[in-house]
Amino acid sequence: MANEITDKDIALDLLISSKTKITTIVKAITEATNPALRELLKNQLTTSLNTHYRLIDISIAKGWYKADSAPEQQLQENLSMINQITQ
Repeated sequence: MANEITDKDIALDLLISSKTKITTIVKAITEATNPALRELLKNQLTTSLNTHYRLIDISIAKGWYKADSAPEQQLQENLSMINQITQ
């Protein structure tokens, strides 16, 4: 069936949801004025980040998510593109 939901679809959807959750928690931390609430949110952020990292690792291992190249390689590629554009 062409419209079946695959493990890849689920994993990528979880990654999108995870990024949204992390962004929302960070915003809540910056707005929280109660130290206990801030601490609770920071703990939740740590848990959410760890879950996100596990999802990323699984997705990369399965070939569902393209990992970025090493920062040095990315920088070199960006510099090459800039040089091509400006010449």
